[in-house]
Amino acid sequence: MDAENFIPASLYVCPVVASRPVGAYRQVAFVAPEIAALAHPGQFIMVRRAGPALDPLLPRPMCISDADSDLVKILVEPVGKGSAKLAASQVGDRLSVMGPLGTGFDLEGEGPAVLVGGGIGVSPLVLTAGTLAERGRAVRCILGFRARQQAVAAELFRDFDVDVLTEDGSMGRTGLVNEPLPGCLAIEPGQPAPEVFACGPDGMLWEVARISRECGVRAQVSVATHMACGIGSCQGCVIRTKGSYRKACTSGPVFEAGELEW
Repeated sequence: MDAENFIPASLYVCPVVASRPVGAYRQVAFVAPEIAALAHPGQFIMVRRAGPALDPLLPRPMCISDADSDLVKILVEPVGKGSAKLAASQVGDRLSVMGPLGTGFDLEGEGPAVLVGGGIGVSPLVLTAGTLAERGRAVRCILGFRARQQAVAAELFRDFDVDVLTEDGSMGRTGLVNEPLPGCLAIEPGQPAPEVFACGPDGMLWEVARISRECGVRAQVSVATHMACGIGSCQGCVIRTKGSYRKACTSGPVFEAGELEW
């Protein structure tokens, strides 16, 4: 979806119906049937606590972690004032939500799907994994975290084949996601090539892009960048791609790995 074709999404006030800790993160579920019906893996929303006080002033971009029936779920890492307020949401609170926004993953391939997530970047891969499985594609997940406290989020992928790695070895294997990735990208003669779907810190995405290129497989990556409006008006999320600069909120946040200037 290009910026010139972008139609701003509607704004909804949504009641919180569940809030639970997932290790270092918080999973918040709210009723938003309109968003759930349209949500595509890799898209995001702009969200804040509803109320007369605009504190903080700007909403926060949050990946759509899951959507089912009339519910939407987000996974929040409380790292600043805005995200801490969202993580503190309790049942009965109301959220102001705009979405779904952005361009998500292209799921039209046929080969095995290798999902690579780092830290809070695993969030959009939950809906991605479920949707790919519903389409009959084999799904394997490689998830990397700093330590056990973050790695608890791997429980969200319990229905799939999952490799968990932590930098300190406190859960799963010790190491980084780039280490097992090449072994998952072998192309079998006569079979569709694997395809990579990734979200995480820039350094991880660069490695995923490099390995995928060397293995001759397609990789799509969801970039993390600051967003103030989510609809392309503020120009605050411009990133460099080959031959041009593009807005992550409307042209992305998902891009072909080969499009990006790392």
